[in-house]
Amino acid sequence: MPLSVPPDEGVELLDGRLRASVSQGLAPLGRGLRSLGISPNVLTASGLFISTITAWLIAVGELRWGVLGIALSGLVDLLDGSVARTGGTASPRGSFFDSVADRVSDGLVLGGVAWYLAGESAHAPMLAFAAMALSMLISYERAKAEALGFNAQGGLMERAERMILLGFALFFNMLVPALWIMIVLTAVTAVQRFIKVWVQASGAKAELRESVRHRRLARRAGTRSASSTSGSSRSSLLSGSTGEDGPGASTWWGSRRPAAGSMTRRRSVARRSRP
Repeated sequence: MPLSVPPDEGVELLDGRLRASVSQGLAPLGRGLRSLGISPNVLTASGLFISTITAWLIAVGELRWGVLGIALSGLVDLLDGSVARTGGTASPRGSFFDSVADRVSDGLVLGGVAWYLAGESAHAPMLAFAAMALSMLISYERAKAEALGFNAQGGLMERAERMILLGFALFFNMLVPALWIMIVLTAVTAVQRFIKVWVQASGAKAELRESVRHRRLARRAGTRSASSTSGSSRSSLLSGSTGEDGPGASTWWGSRRPAAGSMTRRRSVARRSRP
């Protein structure tokens, strides 16, 4: 009995609902970049470089320029997938590179935020580090779930929502309240994904137990059938009945025993032959 994974029923906001439509709208631009010989890996590396510059701009206090850097890195992140799909070059290696680059970009940008907040308060950078840790947690939950064959997509605060919230916070210079909101909603997302995968894994475990139970019952039924057939064969041999394999044991033994009349004649001949 094959194990089935329940369909995705999680809460999806921007990252889940709008990403596909935006990527479809960027398909012509992706084909144009592909015709220029620009590969998806080049775009991914470019996005990582832009994130590095963005982190430096935020760290030195150029918050408005940081908003522009976040927008550019997000656009490049969408374009690399569009180029890969339109050019037919999507591969596990490219997907792995893109995922790792996204995690590094998140760490760089939030690290720049922590550096900037260190000039305002000794404890404020911990908010950026907490948001970074929770972001890595929900990314790990999704990666581990997909490695096990489950679905962990969805949640209130995925990557797109985090970057948009951070962009507004940089533009209006409201980093501390935005980081608190990001921490709370990202923690809720982590709990949502954990529960979602836990339910899927529990259902798969129940299906596995049911499959094992059916196999055991079938094995026992086969063993009982074989024992019944063997017992009937032994009974037919002992009763002298003739089956597919030939005469029974009593028939064979009766054919081997000499007749009673022949034994009497042998004894009488032996008496007359004595002197």
